[in-house]
Amino acid sequence: MTTTTPQTVQSVQSVRRLSALDGSFLRLDTPQSPMHVGWSAVFAAPDGDRPRPTIEALRERAAGRVHEVPWCRWRLDPSPLGLTEPRWIDDARFDLDAHLVQLTEPGDRVSAASFEALRSAVLSTPLDRSRPLWQIFLVPRLEDGRVGMIGKIHHALVDGIAALQIVRLVVDPEPDLPSRPPVDYRPRGRGGPIGWALDAAQRAVGDGVSVVRAGADAVAHPRSSAGAAARSAKLIATAIAEDVLPAAPQSELNGRIGPRRVLVGYHAPRELLRAARGNGGTLNDVGLTAVAGALRTLALRDGEAPREPLKTMVPVSMRRHGEDGAGNQIAMVYMPLPVHLASCGERLEFVREQTARLKHTDRPEATQAFVETAGGLVPPALRTPVVRALATARQFNLTVSQSPAPRGSLYLLGCELDEVYSVVPIAQGHGLAIGMVRYRQELFFGCYADPDMLPEVHELPGLLESELQTLAAPAVRRPAAGPEAVLERPPASGGRRGGRAATAGNGRAPLVPVG
Repeated sequence: MTTTTPQTVQSVQSVRRLSALDGSFLRLDTPQSPMHVGWSAVFAAPDGDRPRPTIEALRERAAGRVHEVPWCRWRLDPSPLGLTEPRWIDDARFDLDAHLVQLTEPGDRVSAASFEALRSAVLSTPLDRSRPLWQIFLVPRLEDGRVGMIGKIHHALVDGIAALQIVRLVVDPEPDLPSRPPVDYRPRGRGGPIGWALDAAQRAVGDGVSVVRAGADAVAHPRSSAGAAARSAKLIATAIAEDVLPAAPQSELNGRIGPRRVLVGYHAPRELLRAARGNGGTLNDVGLTAVAGALRTLALRDGEAPREPLKTMVPVSMRRHGEDGAGNQIAMVYMPLPVHLASCGERLEFVREQTARLKHTDRPEATQAFVETAGGLVPPALRTPVVRALATARQFNLTVSQSPAPRGSLYLLGCELDEVYSVVPIAQGHGLAIGMVRYRQELFFGCYADPDMLPEVHELPGLLESELQTLAAPAVRRPAAGPEAVLERPPASGGRRGGRAATAGNGRAPLVPVG
C-alpha cells in the first residue's frame, strides 16, 4: 500500500489592497442595499443509482479544490481610521463549513413557494464581513425531485467572470469527475495595525521603484508619454460627456428601497430565441429588446407611454482572454433602452444600433479611465459620497447585465444544471436589476427587485416571453406587412400596481419565482 504525503500550498498573494472600484461596492453596501452578486440554480434529479447530492459530498468536492482559488479564503482587513481602501488578507480561521451550508434536511421535499422563501431570505441577508465574503447554500431535494442551490459573493471580491471560479469549487464540466483529497494550506499576512505598517513599508518601496521607472520612461520616450497622457485626458472627457453628465429620466423603477429582495426568473428556450433572432441581432440584442418591451408594457399600465429611453447601466468586462482572478475588471457603460418606441421591430433595430456603436467606440475604456482617475484623485475618506452620487437614480434607471456560462453542460455531483438565474445587486434608489445568463444556447433572465417597491416584478417573466414571441412572429420579418402588424400589445386593464399577471404559453409557470 502506498501512502501519499499531503501536499502543502502556501498563499502566493497574501495581501492585496482593494482597488477604488472594488472598494466602491463596500461603500454602496448597506443593510437596505447588500452588494453581493449571486445566482439561483436548479439541477436535474440524480438518474439511475447515482446518489443525491449531500452537503458532505459538496464540502469534500470543494476541499480538494479550494487551494486553486486562494482568494476564496480572503477576508477584509479595514485600514486604520479608514484612511485608505481595506486589504484582503488570508483568513487564518477559514472554515469551509461556514461557506457551504445546507438549508433543508435531505428528506424534505421543498415546494417552489418554499424555495422562493428560502432564496429571498438568503439574498436579503448581507454577508458577514468578518469572514470571506461568499456562501453557497444547498437544498438537497425540491418537490419535483430536482436539486436547488443559491449562491452569493460580495461584488467587492469578484465581477461576473471571477465569480465563476468560486462556482467551480462545486460544479463540474463533466458528470463523473472524482473528488480529490484536500491540500494543506498555510495562510500568510498579518491583520491589524502591525500588518498595515508592514504593508505600507513594502508599498512605499514598490511605489518608489514605479515612480523612478515612470520618470525614466518619460525621459526616454517623451512623445509617447505625452501622447498617452493626452489620450487619457480625452477618454476621461468622453466618459464625462457621454456617460456621467446625461441625466436619467424619471421612472417608476426608481425610488427608495428596503432590505427585502426577490429573484424572479424566466427561461427563454432555444427554439423561441432562434425564431426571435430571425430578424437579425445577437442573443444579447434580442434579450435587451425583450427587456425594453416588457418594461414599456409596465409603464403603459400607468396610462402614459414613455417619451424617452431609460438610461441603462451595462457592465462591460475589460478582462483579457483567460483572466479570471479576483477583483473587478469591468467598465460601467450607459446605454439607452428603447421603452419609448412602440414597435418591437423598432426596438430591436434601436438596440442593434446602440450595441454596434458600443463595440466600435472606446467608451468602455473611457469610463474605466474615469473611475481609475477619480479613485486616484479623491481621498479614500471622501470617496463614499462620490461613489453614492454616481450610483443614484439620476445617474441611471436600472442595470442590465449579460454573462455567459461556461460552454457545454455543467453538473453538480453528476446532476446536470437545468436552470440558472443571476443576481445583479441594486443600489439605493433602484428597484430592479436584470441579469441575463447564456447557457446551452438558451437565455435565463433573472429579475432581482425589492418586492415592496416593485411588486409587479412577478409579471416580468410573462411580459418577456410575450415580447420574444412577438419578435419571433413572421409579421416582424415581413416589411410589406407594415409596422402595424407588430405594434404595441394592448396593455392589461387596471393600473400598474393592480394589473393582472400575464400567463406563459410554453407550458412553464413564468410568473412564479425561479425554482
